[in-house]
Amino acid sequence: MPALGLRMTVLAGRTIPVPLPPAVTARLQSVKMTENDEERSVFTVTFDAGRSRRGGAVDAPGLRDSPVSVFARVAVVVMFGTRMSVLSDGIVTDIRLTPGDRPGAATLEVTGEDVSYLLDRVERTAEHPALADHEQVLKILTPYQQQGILPDVVPPVDLERPLESERVPTQQGSDLAYLTLLARRHGYVVYVIPGPAPGTSRLFWGPPVRVGPPQPALSVDLGPDTTFTGLTFHTEALAPAIVTGAVFDARTGGPVSVRAHTSERSPLAALPLWREHPGDIRQRLLRDGSSDAVAARARAQAEVDRGIDAVVATGAVDGARYGRVLRPRGLVGVRGAGWSHDGLWYVRQVVHTLSRGSYRQQVTLAREGLGSTVLTVPSGGVA
Repeated sequence: MPALGLRMTVLAGRTIPVPLPPAVTARLQSVKMTENDEERSVFTVTFDAGRSRRGGAVDAPGLRDSPVSVFARVAVVVMFGTRMSVLSDGIVTDIRLTPGDRPGAATLEVTGEDVSYLLDRVERTAEHPALADHEQVLKILTPYQQQGILPDVVPPVDLERPLESERVPTQQGSDLAYLTLLARRHGYVVYVIPGPAPGTSRLFWGPPVRVGPPQPALSVDLGPDTTFTGLTFHTEALAPAIVTGAVFDARTGGPVSVRAHTSERSPLAALPLWREHPGDIRQRLLRDGSSDAVAARARAQAEVDRGIDAVVATGAVDGARYGRVLRPRGLVGVRGAGWSHDGLWYVRQVVHTLSRGSYRQQVTLAREGLGSTVLTVPSGGVA
């Protein structure tokens, strides 16, 4: 994949992924990778499955004695010059052969999910006595480190450590399902970040990343510097919500009102929709079984924070021209679209499609309203 110094390498193996043999690499047609902030990342690697001769006992290439087999670990690495990015680290879950009815039409599609699949294979019942939520997460992730999955856990603000005499946290289901349940209580997310080396990943459990250095800017309508095309902005007015309710506080012995109506996340827009139209925002009741007023307020705030992104942008990025792998679950700058839509955005989803001489990234961005909060954003382009 020589376009503008862009190269791609696919590695696979039963336990440790290694570069594919030259004969298999020669049949590689394309790679598609979808990653977003709410679901498990999915990849599809497509090979030419044409046979040297028709009929008889000749099998399609790649079906036997191939490192790309079901339950194999597959990593996709993209190189921009000397800069390496691990695009995918996952497990093969599906192989589909399409023989085709004309020369060159036969394909072998290898599909898989990121390594969080390993946390979702076994359902279990387990108790985690006297552990706060983030401590339960660290306990659950410890055995997976030997499989190259490293924990990245952010303790929540409400460190509620249950007394064994009152309740014992009990897990019912897979490790991933339980981590996701715990995360939603705090407005947190759970996802896997591939890399930094092939065959390793980092499992993040914490708040959506809306602070810190953004990725280099996507450029709109800037002539030869344009990297972001086919752009559409739309407003989802029903996304934000106000959450109200009341809980019985065991400490005071009486009811305590709970109300969350503004987001506590770092603002990305100068004019948030929930602030511009406070009387029109949906109202939702808090449905929480907590007997702790502090914890209930944290749950209400988490629900408000989860739905603040009312403006969504979609478009396509020329990966070779941009010169980098754009990652979701973080920030990116936009420039050239005008004050209302320039500035910082949260990257919700990226669909990567790579083939020989081409790298396209279909991107979904989101933030809470219109208007830039910064004067400039870091520029992009090939370094």
